[in-house]
Amino acid sequence: MSDVPPPPGSMDPPIPPPPPVSSPPTASSPPPPPPSNLTRPPGYVSYANNPTPVAATKRVGGLAKAIMVLTGVVAVGTVGGTIASAAVTQDATDFLRGQLSEDEFENAIAPLTTIQLVTGLATVAAGVITIIWMYRIARNVRAHGRQTAWSPLFAIFGWVLPPMILYIIPFLVLRELWKASEPTPQNGSGTWKKSADNPLLWVWLVVFGILPAVILAIQVGALTSGGLPTGNLDSVADSLEDFGALAFAGAGINVVAAVVWVSFVSGLTKRHRSLTGEN
Repeated sequence: MSDVPPPPGSMDPPIPPPPPVSSPPTASSPPPPPPSNLTRPPGYVSYANNPTPVAATKRVGGLAKAIMVLTGVVAVGTVGGTIASAAVTQDATDFLRGQLSEDEFENAIAPLTTIQLVTGLATVAAGVITIIWMYRIARNVRAHGRQTAWSPLFAIFGWVLPPMILYIIPFLVLRELWKASEPTPQNGSGTWKKSADNPLLWVWLVVFGILPAVILAIQVGALTSGGLPTGNLDSVADSLEDFGALAFAGAGINVVAAVVWVSFVSGLTKRHRSLTGEN
C-alpha cells in the first residue's frame, strides 16, 4: 500500500445529509385561513339549493305554455261566438217566421258553427293537457318527498267525480299542489302544508265552477219550461232568438275564468320549476 495520497478529484464527493423530516400536523391543528382577497371568479353562478328528488321528475314548462295558449284560444272563441250569436238573432227570427229558407239560415250561422267547432276542439285539448300537467306535478312533488293527501290519480279522475260541474276535487288537488310546490327545502318536516294559498285559485273556483253552474241551472230551467231542444234547425233558431243578457253574462264569466286560469297556471308552473330546478 502506497502512502502517497490520491490525486485531487479522484475521491467520491461526500453524501449530503438527508433533509429534516417535518412532523405531520396533529388532528387538532386548524387549517390555514383563506386569503383575505379571495373572490368569486367572473361569471360564477352558484348551484340552486333544490331538494334532491328520490325519483325521476318530469318537465312541466312546455305543457303549461300549451295550456295557456289553448285557454287563450277558448277565450277568444267565446267572445267571437257570442258576437256571432248576437249577429244572427234576427236571421233566426226570420227563419222561424218562414221569411228565410233553410239554406239561407245555414249560410247565416256557418261562421258561428265554425267558431264553436274550433272553440270546442281547443277546450278538449286544453282539458287533456291540463290533466297531464297536473299529474306530472303531483308525481314530481312526491318525488321530492312531499307526501300529499291526494293521489296523483285524482289529477285525472277528479274532473269526472261528483260533484263534476263544480270542480271541487280539482280545486282541492290544485290547492295541495300549490302548497307542495313550495321551493324551500323542507328536510322532511312537512312545513310546506302550512304555506299560504294562492287566492287566484279561489277566484277560479267561483268563476269556473260555481257561477257557470248557476247560469246552467237557469238555462236548463228555461229549456224545461219551453221544451228541450231537438238539435234541428228550428231548435237552433229558437235558442238563437232567445239569446240575451244571460248569454252575454256567461261569456263574460268564461273570459274572466280564462284570464284567472292562465295566471294561476303560470304561477304554479314557475313555483314548481323552482322546486324541481327545471330550466
